[in-house]
Amino acid sequence: EGLDIKPLMPQVWFRVGTISMQLSEWDTALRAFTEVVQQEPEEGDAWANVAAIQMHRKNPAEAYPALMESLKQNRNNWRVWVSKLYICIDLKKYDEAIQTCTELLNLIARQKSSDSIPALEEKCIRAIVGGSLQNYHDARTASDEAALDSSKRTLARVRQLLDKLKSSTKSEAWLYEVSAYFNEEMGWREDVFDDLMKEYRTLQSVKGWEEDPVKVSQMTNLVKDIFSHRKTEGTKESLVKCKFLINGVVKKLRSASSESEAQTEVAELDALLSDLEEAMASAAK
Repeated sequence: EGLDIKPLMPQVWFRVGTISMQLSEWDTALRAFTEVVQQEPEEGDAWANVAAIQMHRKNPAEAYPALMESLKQNRNNWRVWVSKLYICIDLKKYDEAIQTCTELLNLIARQKSSDSIPALEEKCIRAIVGGSLQNYHDARTASDEAALDSSKRTLARVRQLLDKLKSSTKSEAWLYEVSAYFNEEMGWREDVFDDLMKEYRTLQSVKGWEEDPVKVSQMTNLVKDIFSHRKTEGTKESLVKCKFLINGVVKKLRSASSESEAQTEVAELDALLSDLEEAMASAAK
């Protein structure tokens, strides 16, 4: 009632909006922050809250312009950039999502110890890579030249982003896995193998990986991929290197206290070794 009597009080509307969000009264909160931005369009936090409410309501198209207005006022708020990343992925705006990732990486590089900006999430990078590749495949299937040219430019930006992530962050195994998948889809086999080996070294560096069922499964699948590439290459040198690699993994699994839990994986790797021996025998002829 007081707000109806004195409607031109943006600081009061902001307070009402904040309390309403805390109480999950979303309609009231949206009305309050909308009043704020109508009266003070430069109020970036209010725009961010409008976006947050729309995101809560699963309305990415309505959240997007509010986030853009918020970033006009303050480009250093990493939380707003993260929200924009989610929204761009939801709206399949992959070029903007890539640009947003770059902005976040720049903020991370400049951050103070007290900022604690989180690293880019695996699920976001996977979504950007997968969505960009899907757009490319769809354009090819439809023989849409304009869309194909656009998707190729996007894929070039995806590759730049992956390269930047691998060079500017403490890379985790999943990043090399995603990069290998991307390069495989693009037909860049040399880059695929390079990523697979980096993923292998990263996994090997994880203390106790051989006792973690998830990582054991991940390592087994990775070794299968490496084996496939080495076998395709077919040279004696590549096959010998692959044999040493597989033997090393098998030895690690057999020495682990949870060996009984990894029997399936050990059997699969032993089968690869048998296949490898046959390939080496054929290569020697």
